[in-house]
This record gives sequence, structure tokens and C-alpha cells, in this order.
Amino acid sequence: MKKIISILCVIAIALTSLSVFASAADVGYKPYENSQYFEYGDYDIHYRVIPAKGEQKGRIMMLHGFLCSTYAWRNMADILSAEGYECVLADLPNFGFSTRETEDMTVVDREILIAELMKSIAPMDEWIIAGHSMGGVAVNIAIRNDVESLLLYCPAPQSEFPAAMEGLITSSPMKFIMNAFFKYGTKADFVVKLIIYFATMDWNFAMNYDVAGVTDAVQYDGFGAGMCEMMYNVKATDLENASKIACPVLLCQASNDIILNSAMKEQMNSAFPDATTHTVEGGGHQCIENRAEELCEVTVDFLQK
Repeated sequence: MKKIISILCVIAIALTSLSVFASAADVGYKPYENSQYFEYGDYDIHYRVIPAKGEQKGRIMMLHGFLCSTYAWRNMADILSAEGYECVLADLPNFGFSTRETEDMTVVDREILIAELMKSIAPMDEWIIAGHSMGGVAVNIAIRNDVESLLLYCPAPQSEFPAAMEGLITSSPMKFIMNAFFKYGTKADFVVKLIIYFATMDWNFAMNYDVAGVTDAVQYDGFGAGMCEMMYNVKATDLENASKIACPVLLCQASNDIILNSAMKEQMNSAFPDATTHTVEGGGHQCIENRAEELCEVTVDFLQK
């Protein structure tokens, strides 16, 4: 009996250790040549700057969606930088190569972290802020700060996680399972490409996709445990106060988006009745990747007007 208890104690200690493994990003690690880190409290936020080509027309903060990273914006950032816009791509906390949250750290809202990163580069009123899917957190940032424009691509309205579920979601066993799932479950390239297909509804694009752009980030440094903490810490999209946003808004949806249901789309559409809208016909949820040229043309036209 004592031997069993000892074994269980060892397992419990191992699970606890894995759940808090490497809570902060390794600021010496540069997944890209232009990788930088913004330090704020217990956080190191990974970001990249794509300079504008020629005369700079504006500066865009670009926030990715769920399970994504700065990699998702590569195509749009290249086009927009060529059009004269400096693009800053940031990994939200727990994603990409930014800090994974743990129960031992002082949690800071991601809205504050990104706003402080933006302020460290330029005044808030000089920014255009773009968000894809979960990156619709850009809405909350635009409510709290004066920005030049708000660009939303397939934005997902988010709600706070039920408090009653915290004990389960943030438990050591759950974090262990999630870490293992993302570390090893994403090693099958075809499975990842199949997910990319359902996200883009573009078979050729998915089959030729460089899956390392996704798997390198989700296999890095306790990704699953960070997801557990994120689900509990996330703030709801404040659509009730969306009317306080004074800047122009571009709202793009995709006709074949199977990630967002009609009710979720309607929530966002209703929150921004005066927005300039665009529908990517035949496009999937991750249209920012395979339909980048179309979206950039719409975006540049909107910004110039």
C-alpha cells in the first residue's frame, strides 16, 4: 500500500511540474529572424515588425485567431507592407511563442498587454488594429483606446468561461493531457493539413501548406497547459459597448465559414451596423491566409477612403 501511495505521489508531482513547465517564453529564442519580445510583468509577448515599403501610410497591429500565431498573417502582411503599411504581428498570451499563463503568475488581460505593446512602439491614435477570429479581442482594445481604424476578419464573439468549470479545466491532470495532445497529436502532417482544409475550404492550399508554421508553435513550451489557463482568464467580447468605438470599422465575413455559425456572425454584424462590410465568397474561416490578395485589396481601399 505504501508503495502505491509513493507512486501516486510521484505521478502527482510530475503532473504539477508539467503543468507549470516554462511559463515564460524563452526571450533568447527567435523563431523568425525579426522576432522580438515585449516584457510586461510576468509576460514576454512575441512579436514581429514587417516594415512598410516606400512612404509609410499607416501602422497596423495584427492579432491572430485561436490555435494560430503571427504565421497566419504572413501573406496579408507582405501585401500590406508593399502597399505602405507597417505591420506588427503579435502572438497573444499562450499562443505562438508568447508566455504561457500559469496559476502562479500575476495575470494581465491580453487587451492591456497588446495595448501596452502598441504604446511602446507608437501613440495609440496612430494605430490601425486588425483582428482575425479570436483576434476579435481587437474590439475590446478599440473600445478602451482611440485607434485610427478597426479591421475585423471573421471575428468570433467570445464569452467568459463558466467559473464552476475552473477546477476541472485548470487541474494538473487536464493540463498534462492537453500538453501531451498538442505536443504529440499534431505530429501527423496529414491531420494538420486536413484541419487547414476545413479552415480554408481550399484543398490545394491545404495540401501544399507548410504545417511547421502551425506545429512549431503548438508544440512549443507547454502550449496545452496555457490553453487551459487562457480559457479561464479570457474576457468576453464587449459587444454592448461596441457603439463607443468612434473609428471606421471594416467587417469581413466568409460565406463558407464552418467555424462561425450564423448566430455568431449576426452578433458581430449587429454590433457594427455602420461598418463597411465584405463577404469572401467561397472562403473559409481562415481566409486571411489563402484569400489574402482579395482581403488586402478590400482593406487598402477601405483605409484609403
